Amino acid sequence: MLFGVLVFAAIVVAVFALATTYNNLVAAAERAARSWNNLDALLRQRHDEIPHLIEICEPHLRGERVALDRLLAARDAIFAARQTRAAEVLGSAESALRSELAALIARAAREPELAESAAFGLLRQRNATLDGEIAERRAAYNDAVGGYNTAIARLPGNLVALLGGFRPLRALDAEAAGR
Repeated sequence: MLFGVLVFAAIVVAVFALATTYNNLVAAAERAARSWNNLDALLRQRHDEIPHLIEICEPHLRGERVALDRLLAARDAIFAARQTRAAEVLGSAESALRSELAALIARAAREPELAESAAFGLLRQRNATLDGEIAERRAAYNDAVGGYNTAIARLPGNLVALLGGFRPLRALDAEAAGR
């Protein structure tokens, strides 16, 4: 009788521990997904600014159509990368976009009339502000990914992760998508 009660108690404790571990993994996965969505919202905002930047710059940079087209192609690559939710693809696409944006802004700043334009100044400032906010949200996403990956790597999380289909996530490379 006592043995049966002990076995029952052990089963209840094991089930409770597995359920708690599963719930903790779900919560960690949700934090990572929420962090990704917060980052994605800012990426969308920055990418929505690009047509405005091109509209303002285009009349002043008539000979730079190739550069403008490269910027639009980099923006399109971001849309595709955001859909895949693949951090390494997004990091690479962000790096390309940042490079094209910096090159366009540098070219535009050499045009005196454009450089003195209030609209261009506001877009430059907005781009710089968004870059800072994106860096903060990228760090938050990477922290959430680190917590999630740690949770699925430790016992008993690794066993529950294996049974529950939890897969490691990749952090967004700060070098590829960084400042």
